[in-house]
Amino acid sequence: MTRTSPFAESLFSRIRLDLACGIGLLTRLPINGLLSARQRAQSGPWPLARSLWCWPLVGGAVGAFTGSMAWGLEAMHVAALPAAGLALAAQSALTGAFHEDGLADMADSYGTHARERKLEIMRDSRIGSYGVLALCLSLLVRAGAIAALPAPALIGGLALAGLLSRATLLWLPRLLPPARPDGLARSLTPLPRGAFAVAQSFAFLLAALLMTGLINGSSPPVPPENQPLFWRLAPALGLVISAAGLSGWLVARSARKHLAGYTGDVLGAAATVADCLVLAALTILFHN
Repeated sequence: MTRTSPFAESLFSRIRLDLACGIGLLTRLPINGLLSARQRAQSGPWPLARSLWCWPLVGGAVGAFTGSMAWGLEAMHVAALPAAGLALAAQSALTGAFHEDGLADMADSYGTHARERKLEIMRDSRIGSYGVLALCLSLLVRAGAIAALPAPALIGGLALAGLLSRATLLWLPRLLPPARPDGLARSLTPLPRGAFAVAQSFAFLLAALLMTGLINGSSPPVPPENQPLFWRLAPALGLVISAAGLSGWLVARSARKHLAGYTGDVLGAAATVADCLVLAALTILFHN
């Protein structure tokens, strides 16, 4: 019988704990099965910052689930738009509308000018008219984009959007200070450079693989037609990464101006806006 080295056991335990942190934060899935008995017995703080390397992977899995729901409903002859709405409802149940809550809170904060009052509003569990409007617009954009995508592109396209949106939100702790001395933003400071680099590397490589699959399965072909795969992949991948980058820049700029930093709600807003813009960009490349 072979014995696993203490280093390997430690590394495996760290990976399991990181995955449990990422899944527990970004979804409502039970995570006890990922933890060892020793980890379940521990009462210390969870290593959220260290776990961020897996956040894009969790986002991609959530997107793939949503795309699978939409694809399955369309296969049962549900019209594209209702299928998109039901798939987004299933996604909200899976994630607890975690990022959408951040978008609504950040939008509501625009109803006042004082920074401290903005932060106070963002902690209020009640939703205002700005928050309702932001949620409605984000759902409209996402549902419309999902309905516009051809069935073969749904799973890969939504996985790509989920992957890039979670990779995008990680740039805000890199660029901005925490706006509060507590909360999720403070727990990510200082941002681990190694975990951040792994997250962005995973996001880029998996985005390239997903886009390659989408292009190869596209009908009609993605322009420029009759060109080698690289010359079709590069502009398509550049388009969706630019859409994600633009969303991150817009949210970061707004957070710097209005809050002088970022909060957990700002991260949720960045993920939701990125999801919208990446899905909109995908409709340029693939559409019914």
